[in-house]
Order: sequence, then structure tokens, then C-alpha cells
Amino acid sequence: MTKLKILIADEIDTAGLKQLPKNKFNAELRFGISNSEIISKYSSYDILVIRSIRKIDRKFIEDTNFKVIATCSKGTDHIDTEFAGKKKIIILNADDSNNISAAEHTLGLLIASEKKILLSDNLVRKGKFKFYDFERNELKDKKIGIIGFGKVGSYVGKLSEAFGMKVYANDTDKNVRAKYKKTEFKSLNFLLRNCDIVTVHIPLSKKNYKFISKEKLNLLKEDTLFVNTSRGDVVDERHLIDLLRKKKINFAALDVFNNEPFINKELTGLDNVILTNHIAGKTIQSRRKISENIFFQIKNLKLSMQK
Repeated sequence: MTKLKILIADEIDTAGLKQLPKNKFNAELRFGISNSEIISKYSSYDILVIRSIRKIDRKFIEDTNFKVIATCSKGTDHIDTEFAGKKKIIILNADDSNNISAAEHTLGLLIASEKKILLSDNLVRKGKFKFYDFERNELKDKKIGIIGFGKVGSYVGKLSEAFGMKVYANDTDKNVRAKYKKTEFKSLNFLLRNCDIVTVHIPLSKKNYKFISKEKLNLLKEDTLFVNTSRGDVVDERHLIDLLRKKKINFAALDVFNNEPFINKELTGLDNVILTNHIAGKTIQSRRKISENIFFQIKNLKLSMQK
């Protein structure tokens, strides 16, 4: 039986590799290799392991012969999954490995925003220890609206309740609503119009592209804190910037952007935003769990794939 050949093209935690039987798999690590080099040297390999930083488009799929593309991420929007499906390519992702990390980062952004932690740090470094002329708020009794109540959103809800916040959720999946019967589900318009904090936790898809549209953003209260740790393209970023600049929205905390890593420079010039570099789901613990998840799935691929 010929071993299945695995190309690991992006830097990942390799803990999960220990699961693979050496008599069935042969893994090669080539961290940071370009797509063009993959096409020219490794197109005959069976399994490609990547991260969400790598774009896998139709042309790449046409020029290679991978049976499986495994992404060490929750999202798959960086892969042309529709065309991959037509080519009978299996797409593996780590659906439930970074939900805790992403949810905790969301709460971190909430706390940093409401307590003005970054501003306070900057003042101390400038010797302005006794300057207190900026507003801070408690999270207790705040109304938080969670758009998307899946594995990340629901854990954000659990953490929010621990802080004494009133949790409202919106999710179109009836199974999610049935699972969390004690959660108060409301219409999207209700969340946008009434909540003090609105946080987004939906996947990027054709349906969700700019789902938080100009019209929806206009429903937010002026004192709203808007948070996005899902994907940048689910929000009309251009209009969000306009509202922040005009103080039509009080504050935003963003981990994801429309054009990563080349984010809109207008965002960096605003004083009512906190920006992090798409790290919400990236921790030491989540990297290990993702690796173990992905290679567990690879290990359990149907034996019919063996040559």
C-alpha cells in the first residue's frame, strides 16, 4: 500500500502529526512555500494542509491534483469550496477548536473598550497619571446583542452573563434556537436598535457578504459599542468608518478587516476604535487543538483513498 503524501504548506502546530500512522502517511513540512511552487513541485501530492492566510482559488485547484485540502482554521472563505466540490476534493476545517479563544478575545475587546485600557496605558506612559477626563463604563447591566449564536457566539453569551450583562441573540438556524432555549432570541433589527453592545459572529459566505449593511449599521444607537471578530467582509466597513468618524457610533473594536493585511488607513487615524490583527482565534492552546483536530480527521479519512 502506497503512503498518502501530505504537504504542510503553512506554519502550524505540528502536535497533531503524532496521530498519523507512519505506514500510511508521509508528511512534508514546507512552511511558507508559494502557491506557484506547490503547483510546480507538489501538485501530485494527495493532501494539502494550509492556514487561512493562503488563498486557494479555481486556477490553483485546476493546476493541482490534491484529493484533500485541510485548512487549520474555522472558516473556509479563503478556498473556492464550490469549485473544489465539483472536482470531488474533500475540504477539512477545524470547526470547534478556536471557539473559546475567539470568544475570550471578544470579551477582552469589550473590557478594553469600556474601560479605555489602551488610552489609560498611553496616558501613564506620558506621565499623565492623574488625568481622568475620559469616560469609563461597567459591563454589568449592559444589553449585549450577539449576531450568530453558534459555538463562538454562544460562549460569548455565557461569558457576558457572568459579567451581569443582559444577553440577546439573533440566529437564523432553528437548531441553534432550539439548543439554547433559555437564551432570549430577538430580531436583528431589535438587537441593532436596542443593544448597548453589538458583536458579530457569523461566517463569511456569499449570503453574508456585507450582511451588516449600511442600512443595518444606521440602526445602531449613537452610544453603541460595535465588535467584529468574525470576518471583515460581513460588514460594510466603508460605512462603519464614516459613522465612527462622525461619532454616529460611539466605539468599535475590530479584529478583522476588508482587505487584510492592508487595512484602511482611515481606521488607524480614528480615536474611537481598538484594532487587533486577526488574532481572536489564535492562541497557543487553539493552535494545538486545531492541529490535533485536523490530523485526527486526516487519520480517519476513508481507506479507499489509499493508493
